Amino acid sequence: MPQGSAFSLLEQALDASSLRSWALSHNVANANTPNYKRLDVEFATALCDAMRSRRTLAGTHERHMAPRAVEGEPGLVRQNSSARTDGNSVDIEYEMVQAAENSVYFAALSRQLSDKFQRLRLAITEGRR
Repeated sequence: MPQGSAFSLLEQALDASSLRSWALSHNVANANTPNYKRLDVEFATALCDAMRSRRTLAGTHERHMAPRAVEGEPGLVRQNSSARTDGNSVDIEYEMVQAAENSVYFAALSRQLSDKFQRLRLAITEGRR
């Protein structure tokens, strides 16, 4: 997929959401492990930084928004602080809420990607007529 395209952006967001799902399930699995520090995915910051730093095209008018190349990579981060006496930083209720939110996010991204492919199929079939 072309770098900076909507497809590339959706691909990266889906990858980040998938990695976050893994991290959240890993946290739940280790909820009772002493001194375990929860994992999460830091993707939003990398995405925003990448979008701010690179432009791929110049607008033809000052009010046009310029498309930007996105090269942010999601990264795992550990939460080092803990309020529990055993040193574990996992709050199972928080993890479950985050997992549900991530599931909705992934479904929305999947739907957007599916809609983009649907529009491409329509353009191809209508272009043949």
